[in-house]
Amino acid sequence: MRRRRDLRQPTAFRILSPIHQANRQASLHIDGILKDLRVSASEGQLLAFVAARDGVPVTAVVRLLGVSKSTVTSLLQRLQRAGLIRRDGNPADARSQLVFATGKGSRVGVAARERVRNLERRLQARVSDADMRSLQRIVDAVTGETGINLPAENVPPKRRRRK
Repeated sequence: MRRRRDLRQPTAFRILSPIHQANRQASLHIDGILKDLRVSASEGQLLAFVAARDGVPVTAVVRLLGVSKSTVTSLLQRLQRAGLIRRDGNPADARSQLVFATGKGSRVGVAARERVRNLERRLQARVSDADMRSLQRIVDAVTGETGINLPAENVPPKRRRRK
């Protein structure tokens, strides 16, 4: 007779490894669904984030992507060369810059966001409400253990710029 393993017993990487795996799988898949837009998953996420807002500090992009400032600088340079974003001084802080999507960048950002939303809908169709509650408990446990709370992205309405 086989003994069932106690799933509550601490074993190596039973939480962090599956989170990492799912994140990598999603990122690689998103790279594929954005390929014709000529942006990576990170670039698409950045464009969607910036396109939905009226100027974003570079520090907010660093927090969003969870990568170093130098990595974000490289991404921004590539997107600027491609005509997808522009950077301007931050009137609230002369030492920093704000990132804006160009018209083309906004179109790519909106398309990227919609494709990722479609992936999200397909994923949600594969899991139950109980699964989602369990996932939230895991996120809450990570937040409680680390003391770091990175709330899910909520997009405020974009303010119209007066000319």
